[in-house]
Amino acid sequence: MSIFQPVSYHLKNLTRFEGRDSLAVFLPWGMVGVQVLGFAMILAIAPVILEVAGIVTGLFGGQAWIVSTALVLLVILGQIALMGASITRRLHDSGRSLAWAVPPAVLLTLVGSLMPRQFAQLPANGAAPDGFYALMGLILIYLLSVLPLIGLLGANGSGEPNRYGPPPAGK
Repeated sequence: MSIFQPVSYHLKNLTRFEGRDSLAVFLPWGMVGVQVLGFAMILAIAPVILEVAGIVTGLFGGQAWIVSTALVLLVILGQIALMGASITRRLHDSGRSLAWAVPPAVLLTLVGSLMPRQFAQLPANGAAPDGFYALMGLILIYLLSVLPLIGLLGANGSGEPNRYGPPPAGK
């Protein structure tokens, strides 16, 4: 199976939240999703980075953080739309519900909405603006919340039928 077959499968099943998917089917899609998310986040935060670094000034009237916040939230919502159903099916393989993915999604959205403003407030002398350390704490909480989800997504599912259906083909 090439990497394109699982990607094609997931693109065709963006709205199918029932059933189960094996790790072999999910992993290529998950890896592509993480790479796309990382690249898109860099592009989304670029207006703030360019303005703070002084590379581009005046383009957004000193309000690049507003543009970046909107872009970051669009990226996060897009990622949830692309990955939501596949994460659900993967969690179903181990008998778990989508509820395991809700806290990381909420925390990522919260962090994403706060980060551009905090970065835009970084002064030239490097002193942390008000709320910066609270944001870093929130990022740490997000990272701690995503670790169990990563473990569940990477674990082998049960080979037995569960409340979400029969095992995926090939189990």
